[in-house]
Amino acid sequence: MKIALVAATGQIGRHIAQRAHQRGHAVTALVRRTLELPPELDGVRTTVAALDDPQRLAEAVRGHDVLASAYGPGQGDPGTLVAVAHALVTAARAAGVKRLVVVGGAGSLLIAPGLQLVDSPDFPAAYKGQALAHRAALAVYRAASDLDWTFLAPAGQIGPGARRGHFRTQADAFLTDTDGHSQIHYGDYADAFVEVIEQAHYVRQLATAAY
Repeated sequence: MKIALVAATGQIGRHIAQRAHQRGHAVTALVRRTLELPPELDGVRTTVAALDDPQRLAEAVRGHDVLASAYGPGQGDPGTLVAVAHALVTAARAAGVKRLVVVGGAGSLLIAPGLQLVDSPDFPAAYKGQALAHRAALAVYRAASDLDWTFLAPAGQIGPGARRGHFRTQADAFLTDTDGHSQIHYGDYADAFVEVIEQAHYVRQLATAAY
């Protein structure tokens, strides 16, 4: 497959780009400016296309099978997640790319019938703004009924660590292990993300990947 990937140089995006390339896909990293990718992304091509330049973004995406995004605001304004969601939907439509897969946030996952994680009393205040922004971005994707989108949320905790070579995925509900922990390492999440692309799983759904 030909995969155009936004934020391929970030922590999660780098692992997604590497795994997709290793699995034989042609990956194009969409970057804001010309740069040299890290050595582990050797073989991944780059195209300059800023998210706030809709015409250029659509041109860069055209001809790909999938538009993927690992965009995250980092320490910046979480509200940019909504603007990026609109930009991705617009670019996919303009480029004629029907499949859109994005890294989402776990806050929108259900922990009980009708109760999302972000609305639980114990949800950390420090992360609430970003979780609510992810939920607003999810609403943008849900409104794009003409696209085959997937909003794949990592576990509650995602970070570095050795790949375990296994993970679980499911739609809508928060995943924890037998000890009540929700976690996944970057490499295994990247495997889950690429498998969702390859197998067309969770079309027009919120889903998650965790151990």
